[in-house]
Amino acid sequence: MFRTDFFRFGNRPLAALAAILVAPACCAASAAQDHAKQVSNAEAVRGTWVLQQVASEPELRRLAEKTLKPALTMPHVRGLCLRVPWKAIDRDFSLLEAGLKIAREHRVAFSVRFMAGRHTPGRVFEKGCRHYLTDRRPAERVPAPFLEDGSPNDVFEKEYEALVARLAGWCRANGVRLLHLAWYGQDWAELNHGREVRALRGYSYENWLRAHRRLVDVGLKYAGADLAVELPLSGHGPLTEAAAALADHVVARIGPSNPIFFCQANGWGPRGDWGAPTPEIEAAFDRVWQKPILRGQQAIQPSDYDWPELYRKLYENRATYCEVYAPSFTLKRKDKLAEEIRRFAEDRHAAGNP
Repeated sequence: MFRTDFFRFGNRPLAALAAILVAPACCAASAAQDHAKQVSNAEAVRGTWVLQQVASEPELRRLAEKTLKPALTMPHVRGLCLRVPWKAIDRDFSLLEAGLKIAREHRVAFSVRFMAGRHTPGRVFEKGCRHYLTDRRPAERVPAPFLEDGSPNDVFEKEYEALVARLAGWCRANGVRLLHLAWYGQDWAELNHGREVRALRGYSYENWLRAHRRLVDVGLKYAGADLAVELPLSGHGPLTEAAAALADHVVARIGPSNPIFFCQANGWGPRGDWGAPTPEIEAAFDRVWQKPILRGQQAIQPSDYDWPELYRKLYENRATYCEVYAPSFTLKRKDKLAEEIRRFAEDRHAAGNP
């Protein structure tokens, strides 16, 4: 479930009603103010989110009481982010509905992230999506970002956009303000620039980068003042140049610090923000923080961290929100975590709209 097998470089009446129903429990005064007016996406998502990956409704039900309840009942938690395989929501959004129901029961916000890569539905490959195989047993298909001549993988991108359009509509209908998107990926939602991709016929860095810029453009097409989209700029393979280039692409498209888009560093932990294998690579990734782009951070693992030290990085990086895996809320230092969640929520509220 968690990253251990590779180095990571890494407006509508209904919507308004739904937004009230999922009002976050950061603090009563803040929630009342947030819903007394139309707030920006940044104000709507600021704070600490609980992150949980599930593949089915039975799995979600098993986790609801033992794992999710201790996390979602912690004061000042902003919301629940559910990470799911594309396969699990391809036919319908019942798994998302179940997650939304849990969030509403705990009076917190809700967000969703889907994973593509090996989690892409088989029907997409059957339509002719170019792919390569993982080295696991049994091997699984993973979409390639380009065709053998370097041109776009149109089959994947068409299906990807259709899903993003459906998800964006569902989010708006349910008052969800943050939609996490996936790259082509492999195991997770993150960037994949690993050896198996670079070995594909038709690969060049520019072909690979253009393919990912196109996914950014899909996300921006469906984002707006009432819905932010997010894509992580960390992942697998040599990515420091690409992370900066993709951040620049976002700024060129929508302008500086526009709260319709967030970049995320998914390696937030004791060694930094990006999950890089060396301090030098970590520092190279930090160039992203110099860009005028809104940012979030995701914990690299569900662990019992030195929470004051971990949260210090959020202030340094001016992160609007963070995501902490649900199991961390049940571990020995959960009281320290609770205190940092409170401090971060109050600080982000005082900072207002970044």
